[in-house]
Amino acid sequence: MSDAAAWFAPREPGAPRGSLALRLRRRARHLLRQDRKAMEQAVGQAQELMTRLAPLDGAAFAQRVAQTRLAFRRARADRSAGAPELTEALAVAAQAAQRTVGLTASIPQLMAALAMADGYTVQLAPGEGKTLAVAMAAILQAWDARPCHVVTANDYLAARDAKLMQGLFTLCGCSAASVTQELPREQVGPAYACDIVYATAPQLLADFLRDQLLLGGAQSPVQRRLWRLRGGAGGQPVMRGLYSAIIDEADGVLIDEATTPLIIASPQSNPLMVRATCAARELVEQMERDRHYRVHVQEGQDVRLTPEGEDWLDEVAGELPEFWQTPDRRENLICMALLARDVFQRDRHYVVQQGRVVIVDENTGRLMPDRSWSHGIHQAIEAREGLELTDPSQTAARMTFQDFFRRYHVLSGASGTLQGIAGELWSTFGLLTLRLAPRVPSRLRTGERHVFRDREGKLAALVQEVGRLHGEGLPVLVGTRRILDSEAIAERLAEAGVDCEVLNAKKHAEEAEIVARAGANGCVTVATNMAGRGTDILLEPGVAEAGGLQVLSFESHESARIDWQLFGRSGRQGARGRAQAFIALNDELFERHLPWFAWPLVVLAQGAPAARGPLAPLLVAAAQWQAQRRSWSARRSLAEREEQVVQQLSFSRVG
Repeated sequence: MSDAAAWFAPREPGAPRGSLALRLRRRARHLLRQDRKAMEQAVGQAQELMTRLAPLDGAAFAQRVAQTRLAFRRARADRSAGAPELTEALAVAAQAAQRTVGLTASIPQLMAALAMADGYTVQLAPGEGKTLAVAMAAILQAWDARPCHVVTANDYLAARDAKLMQGLFTLCGCSAASVTQELPREQVGPAYACDIVYATAPQLLADFLRDQLLLGGAQSPVQRRLWRLRGGAGGQPVMRGLYSAIIDEADGVLIDEATTPLIIASPQSNPLMVRATCAARELVEQMERDRHYRVHVQEGQDVRLTPEGEDWLDEVAGELPEFWQTPDRRENLICMALLARDVFQRDRHYVVQQGRVVIVDENTGRLMPDRSWSHGIHQAIEAREGLELTDPSQTAARMTFQDFFRRYHVLSGASGTLQGIAGELWSTFGLLTLRLAPRVPSRLRTGERHVFRDREGKLAALVQEVGRLHGEGLPVLVGTRRILDSEAIAERLAEAGVDCEVLNAKKHAEEAEIVARAGANGCVTVATNMAGRGTDILLEPGVAEAGGLQVLSFESHESARIDWQLFGRSGRQGARGRAQAFIALNDELFERHLPWFAWPLVVLAQGAPAARGPLAPLLVAAAQWQAQRRSWSARRSLAEREEQVVQQLSFSRVG
């Protein structure tokens, strides 16, 4: 197989990424120590070389870039972390950044770029400049003349970063573009033809699945040539293949959204399904919770009928269309209607815009207008909201993000929150994790927890604290998990005479403006999770000296990492800051995920106010441990199923 053929075909999910993927974790740690030492030496040499490159004029430096690029590509077969070609390439890229975008790469940024170019995930403290580090790593990947995909958290960041670094890429001889939902379809192919492509994970996966449908499963260069010789009907694929991917906010894509499937589907008219959904919506109004059915909040918000509920449904089954009167079908239909009524919440899981149900991504707080729930849930929610029902979709292609990114030959990324997941990144993706210290020690004050018996007490205390900080002229960022909570807090603040900005999925268009003002003196911002992963809250003069940005968390998340994503909005690059957590003993985190053996502690905390403070860290840690244990188990099971599918579809050659 030619060199091009070796990287053009997607890597099979079950295939090891070299011998490294077969070694024990102890060996991995040993390799990490060796590589880190080599990287530190290479960065020191790169900094020395940068000083020698600085006096070169434009023409001389451009010639040096071309020479370095050629030498770098020739040394592809033997390019360790300490290789001179890699060191020079890093120095040239960093010097080019200084000349074009005016940014001087720091030691952590140089280390991060080198590590990502070598297939590492890097934990880089918030505010340390992942954008530049990712761009330099992308240049090193693109110099191999293979497609490099840079994965961003949203379309705004994809377009922003590609435009921001365009001068750097041009000077380094690389073409770059962004692929977003707004990009006209006829421009998608030319964008993917560039050396470096910025896009979101859903965009990349959707385009990959569309190409697979178009090619009928042909993946290798030979299969694609045969496909073209047969006529290649239906257009041309847009992607050049899956070689390298650099994921910004890697934990969000590889962990939090790992099991989320992206489905390519087409609407299929089904009037009978519409009638049945409307009939089920009327029937569930007669059902009583805990009598006819139960909602199992600790098992993925599952709904199950009780024996009495099954008997009742048997009696009223005649009110459903005949096709839906069989036991399995009618029970599934009714459970969908119950999920729409009792589990899926408006302004949390979805919003209604222009007569349409639009899904809200719970991890990012952003709208997903082009997605819909499957198995009839979407139509059940539309019926619940009294909207016109859309046609149910017929699945044409389906893949999870975990399966998709395991197909890249070289995978890397960066994030400020990789705590506690290094083992999973290694076992699932073969990724080593390098943790880098910040340039300046953090001065962020954390660990303050205020514990209350119920949500109302927590809300009142939070509003009081916001008013106090606002009165001192400090900027305040209040983080919530739900749109509904952000609006409730804003309403209570207005009653208290405190003006605030609200940032949630309903105000997606104003995100950049709201984040830009969030660091002003006395500014109060109430935001869901969408508040700015990848964007900096800039402080007005004098704010840092007065105490910095004040972050208040209204509710803990299932993962401590996501809590730290909010806390990390403050105290960047050594600035002062403070983060406080407000906790109620009836928070959903406890109701859904607290282990049975920890509930006596909740009872104790309810009755003894003096015990709430000391017990709060234990309760939060126990609930988050349980939540992450379940999530990890789901991701592991998914990976095992994908491995089994690969083995079942493979064959052995005899002789």
